[in-house]
Amino acid sequence: MKILLTGHKGFIGSHYYDYVKDSHDVTAYDLVNEQDLCRTEIVDQMPQGDVVVHMAATNGTRLFYETPTQVAFNNTLPTFNLIKKYQNTDTKFVFTSTCEIFNGAIDKGIYGVPTDENVPIHFEDIINPRWSYSIPKALGENLVANAGLEYLIIRYFNVYGPRQKDHFISEFVERVAKGEYYIKGDDTRSFCYIDDAVKLTHELVKNTSNEIVNVGREEESQISDVAKCIMDIMGVDPTKLEILPGLKGSAKRRCPDTKKLLSITEPFEYTPLREGLKLTVESLL
Repeated sequence: MKILLTGHKGFIGSHYYDYVKDSHDVTAYDLVNEQDLCRTEIVDQMPQGDVVVHMAATNGTRLFYETPTQVAFNNTLPTFNLIKKYQNTDTKFVFTSTCEIFNGAIDKGIYGVPTDENVPIHFEDIINPRWSYSIPKALGENLVANAGLEYLIIRYFNVYGPRQKDHFISEFVERVAKGEYYIKGDDTRSFCYIDDAVKLTHELVKNTSNEIVNVGREEESQISDVAKCIMDIMGVDPTKLEILPGLKGSAKRRCPDTKKLLSITEPFEYTPLREGLKLTVESLL
């Protein structure tokens, strides 16, 4: 299989690249290599392939609030350009999306948890800078599904692990290392270790077309429990944890329905949360 991979220096993209580089013909693109996919002349030079796996994105909760315009540009223009490049070809287009696109539907009680792929897309406050990431992802899903391409849309649910930056776990580890023991809000999430997410992703890339599929773990965890586990791993008394008010727009609950995923992939055993957290903490210290 000839794979054209965007975002191979990013968190999920780098792990996926490591997973497939020795068994497939992989051509990789990333902004850090001055391959700015916002520029049409860069995308126009890309070769043909069996599949484009589009993982390039500007992601990170802090960035959503601090640089929303740049986040929106970087998560919109590359998708436009790549679709134009491959629209009239036999190349399969894999678009990596996010559970962020339907936060509002869950918080308003419009749809249930665990959440399957039929959930309506809902944004409660259109001017909230948090949606600078998820609105381009929702738009990307619509573009990819209607471009006439063979496609696959993957919705990731809170993937974590080594190399991740600007997300809860990495930021909390940094705070604990500095003697700061607080979290903002105490919502729930379903954390999926990176190795698991990558293996599941490649199974879908090989075997699934014209579908939207959740990739994550159907196990809901309280953020405070995860924080206390990290503190314990780092040798800090978990009772020192302080819970501050959460950020506006943060989902109260998040957990995928994985029935479709596990009906497509081979039988799979997820990495236990504490084991994955231990590996992640060790990689960050």
